[in-house]
This record gives sequence, C-alpha cells and structure tokens, in this order.
Amino acid sequence: MAIGQRRTAERIQVGATLKRMRIEADVSREDAAETLGCTVTTIGNIEQGRTKVSHGDLTALLELYGAPEDQVDDLVQVNREAHRAVTRVRGGGEIQPHQRRAADLIRGSRAISFYSPELFHGLLQSEPYARAVLAPTGHLTGVQETRLRFRLDQAEVLTREPDPLQLWAVVGEAALRKNIGGAEVMRGQLRHVVRLCRELPNVTVQVLPLGTREHYLIGATVSIYRLDEGIPQIASVDTTLGDQFFERDAAVSEALSNFDDVRTKALDPLTSVDMMEELADSL
Repeated sequence: MAIGQRRTAERIQVGATLKRMRIEADVSREDAAETLGCTVTTIGNIEQGRTKVSHGDLTALLELYGAPEDQVDDLVQVNREAHRAVTRVRGGGEIQPHQRRAADLIRGSRAISFYSPELFHGLLQSEPYARAVLAPTGHLTGVQETRLRFRLDQAEVLTREPDPLQLWAVVGEAALRKNIGGAEVMRGQLRHVVRLCRELPNVTVQVLPLGTREHYLIGATVSIYRLDEGIPQIASVDTTLGDQFFERDAAVSEALSNFDDVRTKALDPLTSVDMMEELADSL
C-alpha cells in the first residue's frame, strides 16, 4: 500500500470513520497495528486516507473495533468504491451509515467553505430551525428525532479544543427571508447565527444579496473540506440523490475558484451580520 497511490474521497471517508471507531472503542494505534501485523505509521496513513486498506485488513479492524453491522456493511461497500474511485451511498438504520461518514468527514476537517442559495449550513442551525427543515409538517418521528440530535451534536466541532473547525459560509439572502418554521423560528435562527459570528472567530458568514448578477454556483449547494496537511481537499455538491464528491485537483480548484467568486460578490462579514440582526428584529 504505497503512499504515492492516488487518493479518493471515499478512501478519506473510510479512514476518518475507522479513526472514529478506533477512538470510540478505546483501541490504540499500536493495538490496531499489532492486529494487522503492520506499523503504527501504516495505521495513521490508513486513517488519513493516504493509503488504501485491503478488504481483509478492513474486516479485521472493524471486528477489533466492534463496529455495528450496518456500519460494517456500509464501510465495506464504500471501501470497494474507493478501490474503483466511484461514489455510492447506502442507507439503513436510524442514523444511516452515509450520514455517519459525512459527520466523520466534518470532524476530520480543519476548515469548511460552504455556499447555499437558500439554507444555512447544518453547523449553523438552531434546534427549532433544524427541526423545521427535517419535518416541514411540524412532527418528527422517533427516527427523525434521533437524526436531529445527531446533526445538532456535530456543531461541537466549532468549539472543540485546541483546533476548532474554521467555517466560512456564504448564503443567499433568500436563506434569511425564507419562512422556515414561522417568524419565531426564523428570528431565533438569525440571532443564533449572529451570536456565533460574534462569539466565535472561526465562524464567518456572508450574505449574497438578492439581485446579485450571475455567478458559477447558481442553484448549487457546495462544500469544500480542508483536512490535515498532506491530505487533498474534497469538494461536494449536494444533489437530490445525495452528495457527489470530487477529489481531483482540477475539480477542487474549480470549486474553490467558484466559491471565491460568490464570496467576492457577497456582502462583507460585518455588513452581513448587521443585515441578519436587522431582519431578526423586524420579524
């Protein structure tokens, strides 16, 4: 498993999830290395997505970590795709495996750049707002309630020590004016984002005004993940069929360029916060 081989978004997700499982199982890298008969460095390279992990080694690690069956099936499938460099998503269980992998990717990131024309990033969502997004009818099933708590818990990355995640989000003005959950929910959501921007120096939010001329991300929701040094950045585009991931340098560079384009056209961070506060007060 040479470090020089091409990395994929799937391989990085497999590594991030294996790291999370190992830590949750209270297994050291030394013990994992002993199980595979390899070096501690190899375990680190697997967890950082620098090297592929064979099916046999993956199965051995999942058994060592006591991974739940649905997550085992999902990770084995994703690992197959990592070897083929094809992205697929499977579901199952209250917290679907692909949702856990997405959370692992967020936890493994040092910085995220995000653009959406009409919704705030999940890390910026208040509980009432997130609840309204998940259940427009106003009633959450037991499964949806579990997924809501799972989503809200991910926001701890914004205050983790010693390296809180750096989040730079650009949202369309429509996100501020949508009537999600009603006036009270939107007022609380806007004030929640304002508070985060003012209290956390690692959180930046800009508003792209209505009437802004055309740009390259019209209609798209895009996230760009910067992981540990030496690991390639990953870009994802939200589609009706789930997130589509890109890790090739050209695709990520284009996503970064397009994000910079909307960031330049958006209101500056201070003006954006003032706008959100004024809208909240008017509701």
